[in-house]
Amino acid sequence: MFRFGKAPKDPLADAKTAERWLASFPASDPLAVHSALLIELGALTERDARRAPARLEAVFHLDVQTEALRSSLTAQYLEHGSRSTRVESQLWQALFDLTQGFLLCYQAFEREISRYPQNNKWQLLLPQLIARQIMHQGLDAKIRLYRYEQWIPARWVDLHAHFQVACTAQIERKPVAVLAGGVLTTIEQEYLRVLLLQLMNAGNLSPRYVEWVADQLSEWCAPLRLNIESSTVSSFYVDLGSRTGLKRRGPQPLEGRVLFLDTRPLHAVLMQNVVMLEQKVRNDPLSERASRRAEQLNLLTKLASQVDPEFRPVARRGERTNASGSVDAIVGFAKISGFLRDDEIGALVDGGARPGSFGDTLEIATFGRLRNETARTLEIVRRRFATYAAPGGAWEIRDVSQTGYRLVAPMTIITSMTLGTLTAIRGQGDALWMLGIVRRMKRLTAERAEVGLQMVANNLVAVELTEQKRGDADYSVDGEISTTSSRRFYGLFLSLKKRESESAVQTLIVPASEYQPGKRLLMSVAKTSNSIAFGRLLEQQPDWIWATVESLDYAHRDQHVSLAPGSP
Repeated sequence: MFRFGKAPKDPLADAKTAERWLASFPASDPLAVHSALLIELGALTERDARRAPARLEAVFHLDVQTEALRSSLTAQYLEHGSRSTRVESQLWQALFDLTQGFLLCYQAFEREISRYPQNNKWQLLLPQLIARQIMHQGLDAKIRLYRYEQWIPARWVDLHAHFQVACTAQIERKPVAVLAGGVLTTIEQEYLRVLLLQLMNAGNLSPRYVEWVADQLSEWCAPLRLNIESSTVSSFYVDLGSRTGLKRRGPQPLEGRVLFLDTRPLHAVLMQNVVMLEQKVRNDPLSERASRRAEQLNLLTKLASQVDPEFRPVARRGERTNASGSVDAIVGFAKISGFLRDDEIGALVDGGARPGSFGDTLEIATFGRLRNETARTLEIVRRRFATYAAPGGAWEIRDVSQTGYRLVAPMTIITSMTLGTLTAIRGQGDALWMLGIVRRMKRLTAERAEVGLQMVANNLVAVELTEQKRGDADYSVDGEISTTSSRRFYGLFLSLKKRESESAVQTLIVPASEYQPGKRLLMSVAKTSNSIAFGRLLEQQPDWIWATVESLDYAHRDQHVSLAPGSP
């Protein structure tokens, strides 16, 4: 009578049941929906699960309805992912699991459809099934690019196989309503979006820009089509039998199942945006949006160079030269400044700043017990360096240029790095540290990744900074200051000399919250104090700001005081 013990109706029996099931969850608890959804999708992948056309339609409905959940997780990842490694990992895993859940479920239904080639109910669902599989493969690629991870060959094989099935059935250009709001798309368009997302990313796109590019591709890909014949000599092509994506056509003849893509319409759209941004920057260089526009201009220029069929790459600042060797590395502003401001570390750095005097300075600083004290100091340095060093050991040098390094780093550190991360490196056996900014990342294997560093200093030192309020006294002749301000923080004073004949350019990196244009500071290092003020902003990241500095020591205007160790 009361039906005690009877199991509730299967939530994925059909689309209406799935809709009521989703509505039963509180709107304020998306994690409950995420967890329950993965359980139901996983149940459909079991070998003894009952799979029918109505249940596949229910999964399609869930896919559309969970777009809001996916968008919410993505927004949280972009907003909070850089704040904590733990938060980033949790949000990334939630996005990854959601996409993998749908992919595995669709694979199970794909095997089911292949068993009923003459069943009209199953075959009518095939276009939408293939389109959704390719869409989720695109999501998988995008989520992996958040962590600068490239696809393994097997994933390319799966993508090409789905598109080949669509081509065989002649449904690759058939409109399908798989997007939110019933917006129509085609299997070919979704396939192109995946190909172009992978092509455009060269390891220099942050997660926010990866997401922006992925959103724009819906519009950018609209005029593009794959063809069996090439319209230009230098067009792109994709081999459906290969394990890679789009490639530029070379002089060699092509064999295999090859389709050509003319990217000239896409390149024209990007160049039109580049011209518009250049005009805005030129007409209003002092606008509050000038820096943002310059950043967008740089991004669009790189994207245009990636899809330009004529291959006109962005000019390098310096030619690369193959190199070998290893470097020690410290990653992150806090760890770099913490290591360099350590008293005993600082003494060692000061002693090693003058070429040829590293060992001599250590021995002079040791109260007469030269060899024993040197060994003791070095041992202390090694132990303390181990607490600050990037985990996984030394990094390998691939090549160098006038402005940077290409390095191979252990994967243990890559998960905590993003574009814009400060990294200090030092050749093993060298005394001086150099400072670089991560500009490019690419995961090579499960154990190693490639890192591109733009060098911004070939000499740096940690400095103590004290804020000066209006009305504070200036420095006296002996360097002392009579000020009541006591709030202190630390920064990195940088010295960059591109050529031996040039004078060093000196700048300062401080925590992001400490920068204000014109702000007056007392900068102290190595028992020397100087009064400075912030100049113009050079670069801003979530945890640090890089700016020029101006000296306020008028009494010593004609006396050059170098604060960076090793400077003449």
